[in-house]
Amino acid sequence: MTTVAEQRFPRSMRLKRRRLIAPLFERSASDTKSLVAGSIRILYRFVPRSTTGADTPIQVGFAPGRCRNAVQRNRIRRQMREAWRRNQNLIGFEALPAAETLTLMVLRRSPDRNDRLSQDLLQAMHLLHQSLNKRD
Repeated sequence: MTTVAEQRFPRSMRLKRRRLIAPLFERSASDTKSLVAGSIRILYRFVPRSTTGADTPIQVGFAPGRCRNAVQRNRIRRQMREAWRRNQNLIGFEALPAAETLTLMVLRRSPDRNDRLSQDLLQAMHLLHQSLNKRD
């Protein structure tokens, strides 16, 4: 059982800098990896900690994609952040390299699968954990 303190998602863990987000979407970047689970796609790469501006092992951004209106888009973004916050301990921050920060973007691919959003994100986090363990 995890405590509330372990489930926090502080601002320092949010991916906000454009210079860190843009390389995740460059098709020519060979250091960016991608994985898909249901309606969720995760793009991730490792960057030196000095470039992030925060001393955190991971920074996460959320992009809900196209929605009918801003209210729905913000609700989906909140749901994605909450699902990440509750299950972030699955990643295993202690196994990440000390000199690097894992930057990742969580994207919603399918607009009609909002009811399975948290299950798909949980499955994607398991795949990410397996992929990071293979890296070692």
